[in-house]
Amino acid sequence: MIHKKNVTVLLGCFMIALAIDQVSKILVVNSLTPFQPPVNVIGTLIRFKLTYNPYGVFSLSFGPAWLYYVLTIIGIIVLTYVGLTVKDKIGVIVFGFIIGGALGNFVDRVRLHHVIDFIDMGIGNLRWFTYNPADAFITIGAVYLIIRELFSKKKIVEQKQPEETATTP
Repeated sequence: MIHKKNVTVLLGCFMIALAIDQVSKILVVNSLTPFQPPVNVIGTLIRFKLTYNPYGVFSLSFGPAWLYYVLTIIGIIVLTYVGLTVKDKIGVIVFGFIIGGALGNFVDRVRLHHVIDFIDMGIGNLRWFTYNPADAFITIGAVYLIIRELFSKKKIVEQKQPEETATTP
């Protein structure tokens, strides 16, 4: 069942995530060029390095280009429905940020046929994949939901066990 109060929260959160993503990408594209040396932001731990990613998450290729569009649209529809039916406000906020991140990368794909990535994080030569704020919103939101689900299932199991042992003679 869709909760009407979730519409405003979900819409607001995805608009915030989308705005942060798109504005940061515009600023970076206007400040950096591809193949230039990375710009240190926090020492060498976090650097800005402009790259264009025509592929999927972590620059992995999943198949033809049209597949990225289709999977993103399906994902946004499913996440929007789930976000509108979630009962807790934090869940709605998290889904809003994930949807905003997905829309941020989708806008890049539609407009440019690739995604703008620029956050380069790591220590020395041990670097994570270059990413953008949209990727961060999606990843952090997904990790939060997984952790929340793992711990909420554990609580349910713990609550059921005492009841089951209490009813057996």
